[in-house]
Amino acid sequence: MDTLFHVLVQNSSDAIVMLDVTGGILFASESSARLLGYTLDERMGRSAFELMHPDDVGSTRAMFEECLRRPGVPIPGAYRVRHRDGHWRHIESIAVNRIEEPAVAAVVVNYRDVTDRRAAEDALRASEERLRHIVERAQDLIYYCDAAGRFTYVNPTAVRVMQYSEHELLGRHFFSLVRKDHRDFAGEFYLRQIVDGTPTSYLEFPTVTKGGDTIWVGQHVELVIDGGTVTGVHAIARDISRQKDAEDRLRKSEARYRSLIQGAAYGIYRTTVEGRILDANPAIATMLGYTVGELMSLNMSAVYQSAFDRSGLIERYHSGHSDSLTTEVTWQKKDGTPIIVRLTARVVEFEDGLNCFEGVAEDITEKRALEEQLRQALKMEAVGRLARGIAHDFNNVLAAIIGCSDLLAMHMTAADPAFDEAQEIRKAAERGASLTRQLMMFSRNQMLEAQLVDLNVSVPEMVNMLQRLAGDNVPVRMTMAGTATRVRIEPGQLEQVMLNLVVNARDAMPEGGTIDVLVERVTLDERAALRYPGISDGAFARISVSDTGEGIHPDQQAQIFEPFFTTKDPAKGTGLGLSIVYGIAKEAGGTVSFSTALKVGTTFEVLLPLVG
Repeated sequence: MDTLFHVLVQNSSDAIVMLDVTGGILFASESSARLLGYTLDERMGRSAFELMHPDDVGSTRAMFEECLRRPGVPIPGAYRVRHRDGHWRHIESIAVNRIEEPAVAAVVVNYRDVTDRRAAEDALRASEERLRHIVERAQDLIYYCDAAGRFTYVNPTAVRVMQYSEHELLGRHFFSLVRKDHRDFAGEFYLRQIVDGTPTSYLEFPTVTKGGDTIWVGQHVELVIDGGTVTGVHAIARDISRQKDAEDRLRKSEARYRSLIQGAAYGIYRTTVEGRILDANPAIATMLGYTVGELMSLNMSAVYQSAFDRSGLIERYHSGHSDSLTTEVTWQKKDGTPIIVRLTARVVEFEDGLNCFEGVAEDITEKRALEEQLRQALKMEAVGRLARGIAHDFNNVLAAIIGCSDLLAMHMTAADPAFDEAQEIRKAAERGASLTRQLMMFSRNQMLEAQLVDLNVSVPEMVNMLQRLAGDNVPVRMTMAGTATRVRIEPGQLEQVMLNLVVNARDAMPEGGTIDVLVERVTLDERAALRYPGISDGAFARISVSDTGEGIHPDQQAQIFEPFFTTKDPAKGTGLGLSIVYGIAKEAGGTVSFSTALKVGTTFEVLLPLVG
């Protein structure tokens, strides 16, 4: 049993010391050495008070004397002790006087290092103090309500704006401050938020101060939910009376034009030179994915994808070159999606000195995408016709070279010095023939019979071949769709697609990396289909091949599918791999796209129409 107690003491996470009546150390556990960094020999016989912070010695001695006066009673203590590294450590202890017990004959002290906990508590208090400072000094109205809607906290700004004292507001119902003609609406709005469990909401409504003044506020409300039950709300409200007054004046001054603007098919807007939006019709709000109210709160610079585009238009205005213009610019929707807009704008000068821009905007994103797809299709078709012609003539030349090399070899023995040269001529011609076959495949001059293929079955069957191509230092990882993914394609062409994409991915990682192959089912709507050239919306199988290489430089991305264009050394590639992949995908009714980032990697996506 003594051995067991000894093991427990020496391995306890708390340190244990035994002191005589003067505070001298009679015994110390090994954990005390770990806690303060001193060896047991260095501490034995020394006073327990000599390492204490001078400011804590008095209170600690008083605690020790109380312990001596009250045998058997645990006496807690807290003080600072200097670690061997010179730092002060915060200590909490429990001391018990067992001097009168013959088996112990000492004051037993259990203590532990709580420095880290104290630091965390101090940091938490500092953080809470900073937050309290922010809330108390905020220019917005900040308050809390209980589940019944009565104020439990209001910040000084709420007191000042609403003209009530803090005592008058606490316990008062929130709706008592809402103007009567808006109480039903506000009540229904916030009841719906609670019933639906909507975490946050925003609402603008008029309030009435103690003095009877109307103040419009824009209020964000967050539900406080505990265990699935709403226990209260946090709210931040801002005085938007000035904004509301300006909106009212603006609506009245332009009422005679409203019906014309509201019913227009194109986006129509008016802004100041600085970009403040004075008016906007529903068409432009819909075009950009905002409500009209949201759009009116923006600066026009936020609509442009590049601030440089708008600054260029403003510079033309200031230089006096033209009072009107028609141009194409790139805007961005609320969700960040870029759109191409044909913009017609003119400068309007009013009698009151206000100069502003009036603009008419037409979203031509889809039109430009279709034009680009048509240009690409025409270019690839032209290249295909050229490839067929070159391949045909080239085959005739190669046939003559191969025939002549065979005739030369027939008149030689293997020992003849020129025999190897004749063989090299034939090999070079065969390489040319291989290139010709790739050209013919690219131009889709070969008639191949498509079959119903389940990618979930066919692609995994290629893993050993693809891994051999990738090499030992480039693992090929495959993830298949959970359900059947059937497409109609010639199996050899599917193999060509996978071979070319994996080889390209391997060559993009000369120092090694990882190739991920993903097969999945996707459904594209009309907007999503614009990302993939030459296809419409519908259900597709998507084969994604991703590498962790250097990525494709932006200057090279426009040419990536062009025949004979390659970023590799001429000895390592012909530049036909991706062109062949593109041609096979198009022949199967699909397309190819890619995404890339420098120093991150590239992902090629092959989309093929799903069958069944």
